Amino acid sequence: MAGLVIHLIPHTHWDREWYLPRAAFVARLVPAIDDLLTRLETDPGFRSFFLDGQTVLLEDYLRVRPDQRVRVAGLVRAGRLEIGPWYVLADELVPSGESLVRNLLLGRADAERLGGRSDVFYSPDAFGHPAIWPALAAEFDMAGGVLWRGLGGEPGQEGDSYRWHAPDGRAILLHHLPPDGYEAGSGLVADPARLADAWARLRPVLAGRAGTGHRIVGVRPSAAGSARPALGSG
Repeated sequence: MAGLVIHLIPHTHWDREWYLPRAAFVARLVPAIDDLLTRLETDPGFRSFFLDGQTVLLEDYLRVRPDQRVRVAGLVRAGRLEIGPWYVLADELVPSGESLVRNLLLGRADAERLGGRSDVFYSPDAFGHPAIWPALAAEFDMAGGVLWRGLGGEPGQEGDSYRWHAPDGRAILLHHLPPDGYEAGSGLVADPARLADAWARLRPVLAGRAGTGHRIVGVRPSAAGSARPALGSG
């Protein structure tokens, strides 16, 4: 299709604590980020990586690897490693509004100390979102956001693009992830036969929801072409 642009976004979704204790996930996180930094520095085709929208992962990593701070900050400043805007991904309907603001303030401070914050309001895994979500984004100078589940189901939200207005009138342009969410591109592996089969299943899903000539697909690093294990805890 003429004018079709496909964006592959290397990323991970990392649960700090879930089906294992936090210490067990940190034991996996440290070698995963070690590997990520090496890929970003040595693979010219691996241009950037989105680190799940929460800076607490780097707090955990740098507590174990404090000698890597300069290396991490260099990649953040160069735009190769995208971090924030949250300190930790929130279950947004449980904490107070002030808690959400403080969460974003901490995330911004962490990111600025390391070289700069992502301007994408990224909240892919919450089960619901407050009506003030677009206003929160505006307060923190974010004009675009990404959601998966938890969007309210109003007309227009069935597609991949939606302009959401807060009660005070402020708005944000959303990318609404497909039914498989941030895992939608997990089958896009380097093996040509498997890649063709996975793309044949994914392409009509993306096309049926598309509001523009752009398609956005989140992929794990191994799916982006590396033979090494994929990053990610969940």
